[in-house]
Amino acid sequence: MSDEVLIIGGGFAGLAAGVALAQEGRRVRLLEQKPHLGGRACSFLDSATGAVVDNGQHLFMGCYHQTIEFLKTIGTLDRLHFQAGLTVPFLGPDGRLSVLACPKLPAPWHLLVGVLRSGSFTWAEKLQILRMRRALGRADPSRNSPSSETVDQWLSGLGQSESVRRNFWNLICIAAMNEDPAIASADSFGRVLKLALFSSPVDSSLGWARVGLSECYTQAAADFIESRGGKVELSRSVNRFLIANGVCEGVTLADGESIPAGAVINAAPWNKFTDLLPPDLLRNEPFFTRILSLRPVPIISINLWFDRPITDLEFVGLRGTTVQWLFNKSKMFSLPGRPASPSATYHISLVLSGAHEHIGRDKEDLLSVALSELGQLLPAAKQAKLVHSLVIKERFATFSPAVGSENARPTARTPIRGLFLAGDWTATGLPATIEGAVKSGYTAAGELTQGI
Repeated sequence: MSDEVLIIGGGFAGLAAGVALAQEGRRVRLLEQKPHLGGRACSFLDSATGAVVDNGQHLFMGCYHQTIEFLKTIGTLDRLHFQAGLTVPFLGPDGRLSVLACPKLPAPWHLLVGVLRSGSFTWAEKLQILRMRRALGRADPSRNSPSSETVDQWLSGLGQSESVRRNFWNLICIAAMNEDPAIASADSFGRVLKLALFSSPVDSSLGWARVGLSECYTQAAADFIESRGGKVELSRSVNRFLIANGVCEGVTLADGESIPAGAVINAAPWNKFTDLLPPDLLRNEPFFTRILSLRPVPIISINLWFDRPITDLEFVGLRGTTVQWLFNKSKMFSLPGRPASPSATYHISLVLSGAHEHIGRDKEDLLSVALSELGQLLPAAKQAKLVHSLVIKERFATFSPAVGSENARPTARTPIRGLFLAGDWTATGLPATIEGAVKSGYTAAGELTQGI
């Protein structure tokens, strides 16, 4: 049997696993079905403008410790920009701008002072938000976020009014978990809040890529793997795992080729993974069967190019609108000494997460809604001319972190000897984020290294 480790999937999870194993001296062979790396976290050139477009907008956080370590390892951390402290602007339906800006104080005082100083909330709402500090202050936040409750039920039970839920907590929930608060698990959200908001000021700060997302990691990670004797192969579609007597011995490809391996790490999404298993194993082994209960959540990104700037903000949360977040890509896509391309100077990306109700709408309808809402929020948008637009629908963007979904998320080690799992959908303790994907890759590599 080959001592080579096969990795299926070239997104953050697969590449993180490959880099970790290459560091340990293991011989890695990574197979990606698409003609490019990056999975659901990638970027591409828009043919009409020549601009770099992310498949979906991603923010980073200072608490993304494993992602930061991964990017340091492959030498691309400098392609991210982090805030000095947590600062989140909001636009209301009347176009009024308010900002939550947290000072450099020890946790949780940075957030508490930021909330008290903010014009984003009434005094009654500020007191409600401060009460959340007490609810999350214990070592185990799940004690205060029952696993049987939705985010909406939990927040309501903690005295959070409809207005503060709609204008603050729901925006955080939809951004972090890509799910409607009426569906998302309170247990998962409680852990997110404690990690993202009530940890240190450095950990709470937000960051974003100054370049296309693919440029942040894909080629650098592939180069790292190949420089240590590994291989990264594109347009290689896996058809089935080779499993005999409870052992995974490799894979077969769609073209009929068989590739033996000492171990296999699946880093493809859950809905692709289950298709690769023998049907009888999927039916009869509960470890795999429960994965079938995971459900997808879509994200819609609406990219707009204007003939002039419509805002100086780099990003902003939108209140009372269909779209939830606006990202000014012309400002975000810049590195010191390398200004943005003129063709992308006035590029705006709008994000509609948890888009169950909207994924079936046609792109012209979504574009009309986006332009109408921008005109209400930003006066400059009414005078600007739309030059180009691109609507991206990602129907299987993430799994739904619904109540009970944690029970369906598998561990890295499977009942099949030599078969390991990575991906943001595995049991990382986090929602479907870049940090969850990277963490899963490192976990799978660690389990494999400890012995098959």
